[in-house]
Amino acid sequence: MEIRHVRASDVPEVIALVRDVLEEFGLRFGEGAKTDEELADLPVSYDAHGGVFFVAVDPSIVGTCGVFPVGPGTFELRKMYLRAVSRGHGVGKRLLDAAIAWTREQGAEQMVLDTTEQMTRAIAFYEANGFVRDDSEIRGSRCSRGYRRDL
Repeated sequence: MEIRHVRASDVPEVIALVRDVLEEFGLRFGEGAKTDEELADLPVSYDAHGGVFFVAVDPSIVGTCGVFPVGPGTFELRKMYLRAVSRGHGVGKRLLDAAIAWTREQGAEQMVLDTTEQMTRAIAFYEANGFVRDDSEIRGSRCSRGYRRDL
């Protein structure tokens, strides 16, 4: 498996993965998070604003993860989604490690995220990897939990 920066040619596969995972949890792509729309313009939509978007490839895209600046010294972890067959095999950890390493290289002091209570495995994963609940970090209307992690 390879973790790499997203390419424009990956966009259809990235959108399909995100759409599929959201549907698993009763959510709809394009509703409740403006960050869904930004996927159509990858990698520019992240790169042009000082962020980055990663994909996990094995041999197709099995995971996604973006990092986007939201304030001085603070980056938001966005669009961390995994195909069901990839969960529990270290793909999420590898994506998170890449995101944290890249964010630290930018001199960031904190990473934040928001998620929904339905994603219980994701919540357990974030908490096991040093994120603490902070609902002031909720940005998307479909999200019900916020988290932060000092870097």
